[in-house]
Amino acid sequence: LWTSKLMTWTKAKTAMVVSACLLLAAVTTTIIVYNMGKPMRTIQSEWSAISGDSGQWSLDNGKIKAHTVTGDSIFASREEYGDFTFSAIASTTNREASLAIRLQDASNGYLIVFAPAGTPGNGDGFIRLVKRTSNSETTVAAYQKRKLLTVGKSAKIKVMAKSSLITVFLNGEKVLQAHDTTFTTGYIGFRIYGWADFPCDATFSHVNF
Repeated sequence: LWTSKLMTWTKAKTAMVVSACLLLAAVTTTIIVYNMGKPMRTIQSEWSAISGDSGQWSLDNGKIKAHTVTGDSIFASREEYGDFTFSAIASTTNREASLAIRLQDASNGYLIVFAPAGTPGNGDGFIRLVKRTSNSETTVAAYQKRKLLTVGKSAKIKVMAKSSLITVFLNGEKVLQAHDTTFTTGYIGFRIYGWADFPCDATFSHVNF
C-alpha cells in the first residue's frame, strides 16, 4: 500500500513538473515573440526621417528597407537614450548599412558605419565609429581586418553604450571600443549614404533596443 501511494505521488509530481515546464515554455515564447515584435511596432509609430526624406524608408514584412541617391538619409527614434544596447542585422549590396546613436539632430551624434567588402569604394570592407559634429565627421575607432572578407554583405551589428564607453560587436565578436564624452544621450536610428553614381540600398532586420 505504501509503495502504491508513493508511486501515485511520484507520477502526480512528475505531471506537475511537466505542466509547469510547458507553461514556462509558453510564457517564454510569448515574451520572445512580443519582444521581437515590439521594436518594429515602435519604429513604425515613433521613428521618422530626420535627414533625407521619409520616402527613402519603408517597413516590409518585419524589415526596414532604405534607398538613397541624394546623399545622407537618417531614420531615427523620437525618444532619447543614454545607456543602451542596440542591434540589427544590417545588409547592403552596394554601399553601407549603418547604425546611428546618441544623435542630437541630423548633424551631431555617432555613426557605426558598416561597409561590407566588395561594395563600391569600400575595398576589403570596414566598420567605423564616426563622430559627427556640425556635419563634420571624425573617425573615433576603426576595424578593417581580413575577417570582413568572409562576412559577406550582411552581418549582425550590435552597439552597447554605457556612460562614455561605446562598444561595437560584429556577429557577436567585439571589434571596436572607445571612450568619447561628446554626446552622452540622444536618438538612435539608421543611416544610409549614396549618390546617383553610387546608390545606397540597405536592409535592417531583427532590430532590438
